[in-house]
Amino acid sequence: MPSTLPTQKRASPDWTSLPFDISGRVGERLLADDDIDYYMAFRAASHNWRSATKDYPEKADYSDPTRFQPSKWALLGQWDDLIVLVNIDTGRSLRKSIPLLRKYFFIGATAGGLLLLGEVTEPHRACVLNPFTGSIALFKAPVPVVGVRAVAVTKAPLVVFVSSDNGDIMWADQNSERFKRYWGSGDGNRPTCMTSFAGLVYATDQQGAVVASTISDVAAGEQSPHSALTVSWDTITPCLDPSVDTSYLAWLRTGKYYLVESGGDLLLVTRPPYFASTTRVIVHRIDTERKVLEPVSSIGSRAIFADPVRCLSIDADKFQGIKGGCIYFVESLLVRGINYKPPTMTVFHVASPWRDFISFGWCPPEGCFRPIIQVLADYCRSVHYSELFEMEAREWGLDDPSSSDSESDESSYSETDDEALSFEPDE
Repeated sequence: MPSTLPTQKRASPDWTSLPFDISGRVGERLLADDDIDYYMAFRAASHNWRSATKDYPEKADYSDPTRFQPSKWALLGQWDDLIVLVNIDTGRSLRKSIPLLRKYFFIGATAGGLLLLGEVTEPHRACVLNPFTGSIALFKAPVPVVGVRAVAVTKAPLVVFVSSDNGDIMWADQNSERFKRYWGSGDGNRPTCMTSFAGLVYATDQQGAVVASTISDVAAGEQSPHSALTVSWDTITPCLDPSVDTSYLAWLRTGKYYLVESGGDLLLVTRPPYFASTTRVIVHRIDTERKVLEPVSSIGSRAIFADPVRCLSIDADKFQGIKGGCIYFVESLLVRGINYKPPTMTVFHVASPWRDFISFGWCPPEGCFRPIIQVLADYCRSVHYSELFEMEAREWGLDDPSSSDSESDESSYSETDDEALSFEPDE
């Protein structure tokens, strides 16, 4: 009989031993899709994959917070060195401790999750921190001592924009010696929403005009000791289309306008006036290339929370208790501590005349559980007053800006109380 030789067991290939360049490309693809969930899981799989996707490869800029610039994360809360974020497309929440925050004043956050901070020592210079990579960019300009509604950042060059509690919009680059105001509310037509989109910063006003930031070098021979850049507004869409019939034109003049990035589009949402007989909300997609408005009949599974302070678009399928295809207009003002007032919302369905009204019962601000829909409403209506602002306000003898109990969205806004946000995120 022929002898039987023992079969040699073939070693299975090591699935973590992908070529270094391929591992790096996979990681970069995940970053390009802003999918930090899978990116973190990919890096945790093996040492080789972590090495191929390390945050700072050779010759990388350690001070660039926009190498991975998040765009799908909203900062729901901040206490000392702890931040709470939620992914607006997956519904995943993230609680992250950043010890560095104890050394700075927290000023505000971009819609994607970048943090604007101020040094605790004079002159309180500004810096931008990426909470996911730890990159931090330093600025010469001191942080503006204002209540902050919204923050936006553009890269190449790195410029930070701040929308203040009274509607002023300010900006500074890394060479600026101070923040400059380039759109104020002195003419009575203040900006109502500011957001970043496709590398630019966009805003709308109380008459529905949409404008975009334009950044350019200082002209030759022009004296500019504070910066090598200039920022100006360019009109993207006219306030009203002259071709629209007179009755519709009059209807729009009495509506309110909100600007939001939603599912890769920049949308202008027009809320019907309170006295209007129609219950339809009007949504337009802004074609920034052709500078025209395109009617939108449905927003699919998206749900938009709209407030003059800030707007937010989420995938409603990933959030319990939130209805897709709807606009949630947040009605009331958020104030601090025992003066906290639960939000109320009027809900419009984009594709039908359906409308609803939502209110929440009052509960003690400390240790009170709030559903995610209420947390998101508070996020959209809150203005942040930093410790630096409150410290200087006391020195000036000013009243606490957060003590106002006005509920009109034409009034000033104030910050969320740290203890009021009790939404429990996943670890």
